[in-house]
Amino acid sequence: MAEGNFEYLPAALAVGVPEMDTDHERLFGCLEALKSACLGSEGLPLPQAESLYQTLQAHCALEESLAIAAGVDFADHREKHRKMLLSIRRMLDEVEAGRADVFSLLRYIDYWFERHIVDADQGLASSLLQGADFSLQRAGQWGFPDPLQMPT
Repeated sequence: MAEGNFEYLPAALAVGVPEMDTDHERLFGCLEALKSACLGSEGLPLPQAESLYQTLQAHCALEESLAIAAGVDFADHREKHRKMLLSIRRMLDEVEAGRADVFSLLRYIDYWFERHIVDADQGLASSLLQGADFSLQRAGQWGFPDPLQMPT
C-alpha cells in the first residue's frame, strides 16, 4: 500500500512510519467491518470482535518491537496499551454477557484508537524517525517477530 493512500486511515492520523500507518489502516478496516456487521445484526459477531481484539494485541506488539529496536523508551506507551486492552477485553465480555451495549463498545474503541494515535503514536513515530539508530530502510531487515505470532 502506497504511503498516504489509505482507505480507512484519515490522512491527519498518518504518523509517517510505514509499518505503523499500514497497521493503523488495517485496524481501522477491521473496526469498520465490525461496525458494518453489527449494524446488520444489532448484535456482536464474536469471531469478528475477537479478530479485532487480536489485531489490536498484534499492533501493540508491533509498536513495542519498533520502539525496542530503535532504543526508544516504551514504558508509558506500553502501560497505555495494557490498560486499553484490559478495558476492551472487559467490554467485550460485558457485551457478550448481555450487560453492555455493542455500540458503546464500538464508540469506545473508535474514540480510544483515534486519541491514542494523536496523543501517543505520533510522538512514538517522531522518536522513531529522529532516532539515530532507526532507519526505515533497515527496519524490515531487523527480523521483527510477526506480531500475529507473538504470545498474548
